[in-house]
Amino acid sequence: MKTKQDIQLELLTEIDEICSKNGLTYILIGKTALNAYLNHTVKHGSRMIAVAMTMGDIDRFCEIIESKYSDNRYVEGIFNNPQFNPFYVVYGNKNTTYFNMVNLNHNIHKGIHVRIYPIRKFAELDGSIIKSWTKRLSFERKLRKTLNRVIVNDKFWYLKLITDFLNRIYALTGGHKRYYKEIKERIFINNWNDIQNYSLVRIIKYNLSSELLKEITRYEVDGFKLCLPKCTDEFFTEMYNEHFKEKEINEQKIKKNVIIDTEIGYEKVIEATEELINEARSLHEEVVWERRKHDKERISVANVWHLVKMTNKQLEYKQYFKDNIDYLLTLDLNDEKQFEEVNEELKKPISTLKKYSKHGMTFSIDPKTDALIEEFLLISGRDKLNKKIKKISKKKYFVK
Repeated sequence: MKTKQDIQLELLTEIDEICSKNGLTYILIGKTALNAYLNHTVKHGSRMIAVAMTMGDIDRFCEIIESKYSDNRYVEGIFNNPQFNPFYVVYGNKNTTYFNMVNLNHNIHKGIHVRIYPIRKFAELDGSIIKSWTKRLSFERKLRKTLNRVIVNDKFWYLKLITDFLNRIYALTGGHKRYYKEIKERIFINNWNDIQNYSLVRIIKYNLSSELLKEITRYEVDGFKLCLPKCTDEFFTEMYNEHFKEKEINEQKIKKNVIIDTEIGYEKVIEATEELINEARSLHEEVVWERRKHDKERISVANVWHLVKMTNKQLEYKQYFKDNIDYLLTLDLNDEKQFEEVNEELKKPISTLKKYSKHGMTFSIDPKTDALIEEFLLISGRDKLNKKIKKISKKKYFVK
């Protein structure tokens, strides 16, 4: 029987064939690409197998699939599913199943697939539109966390009802499509040749020199020829570092709550197991709910433990600076060598203050040392940390 990665390899070869016939360009990306380059395979590696194209080529690829191959293949993204969150598009096999029983999402198709990431402009990224999109992506997650704190008959039935309703309203008003259209126009690249109009481009989280994508070559991967940049060593050095050849590519284990079938389509699988899936989700929700009910107690215990450890550090610093604070106060922070000497002395207490400020806690060493730390933080440009420590120090209790 075929494995999940056998199906993904088939999808990659289909992408290669369709692109070759229709004048489209793609490259393997991420650990998929690294595995292909180092080991000449895409198997026994990352769960996520991916390629990158320009947005214009992605659009054209999707049109080809929907017009000629829709009987047993699918493409899915915001363009045909308003509730599909990520930027990328998925290309999948309808006659297979890759379905998570407990983690809900709004994907229409649930077959084995590969991801197609758009190549984005880097120099012209618009911060405001990215922030708006990020807020939308986190909307359901934040709402879910908020509503999980409300008890309604100890069940989650209301939760999905509310989130589905709000998502439907958002979809009907065209929110996703509006943002997607703006993003396409402002940050995505249309044609492969247009990449050279920019010094840097961005693929997933990687910032890459456009020169690296000027020429594409084919490498033998699992008995097929697939595309990678010609400057392959330089490409992977920019994605990872100069030691990329030593990077381990570990095979990702499939989660127990995922149903995978390489022979039967997801519609048949879901229909046949609907009752079991609903039962599994119900049990999962009950387990999550029980955890939620004990969250406050767990956080309180953790905070007490943080307070104990912080107090121990406070006593340690009090003893240390009791003997040398007067000397440190004689040093000139505007002198480079003396500034570095003070930095070496204050490095550990500042690191500790920063660590516990993340838990809403802070401490005082003594008035002289506190004043020196405040002055040092201001001179070294860490005013944000300084303000945070001052704000926390006004709290009456760190743990309630």
